[in-house]
Amino acid sequence: MRDKKGTFPLNLKKITLIAGHFGSGKTEFAVNLALQSAQSGHATRLVDLDIVNPYFRSFEAKNQLDAAGVDLLVSSMGGYADIPAIPGDVAGIFIKNETREIVDLGGDPDGVRLLGMYERQLNNADFDFFFVFNANRPETATVEKGLRYFENIEFSSKQKFTALINNTHLIHETTVEEVLRGQDLALEIADKVGLPLLCNVMTEDIFEKIQAEPDYLAELKAPAFVIELQLKKPWEI
Repeated sequence: MRDKKGTFPLNLKKITLIAGHFGSGKTEFAVNLALQSAQSGHATRLVDLDIVNPYFRSFEAKNQLDAAGVDLLVSSMGGYADIPAIPGDVAGIFIKNETREIVDLGGDPDGVRLLGMYERQLNNADFDFFFVFNANRPETATVEKGLRYFENIEFSSKQKFTALINNTHLIHETTVEEVLRGQDLALEIADKVGLPLLCNVMTEDIFEKIQAEPDYLAELKAPAFVIELQLKKPWEI
């Protein structure tokens, strides 16, 4: 885990649930969170429960996760089939042990309905539920749309979010201005729902540009979570 001034402290609970609009980058965030958790010395498992979008799966980063010692539990027949199959081992995330469980959920309200299956266990569990927000997705491009999506996921999942994550990006075309614009919208949503904005997700080059420019640094209202892009896109070989 990086130890840099202004970065997000990785103080995770036993279970971290992650949801957001498909294309928000939540899987990239989940993979990086799992990698950094393991690199900080914690036993970590990444549970891929995204049964909605078969194209951006944490299974694609299996080699990196294996190398870091992250246990990977994948739905849809171990990641090899595009069918909504949930492995029975998922119930194991509620076992009381020292393993951090990072759960990547489906990218829309339908994708989080399966949490209803575990409502009783979650009522007795120590967990966070993060809403990953990307202002560059049409369905979450405004405060009003983002708030509506936030509320729809809560309703479908029967769970309440505990924090927001700003992951506004344009993949390799991302600029500092895009990250900060997304932060402003995420902060408005966070204010309306009474929750914190935990961090701004960004790559190393964006982080360095912010650190080098006092005006940018002054605009940063939440810590940076610095990631390395781990997932291949469907059109990449």
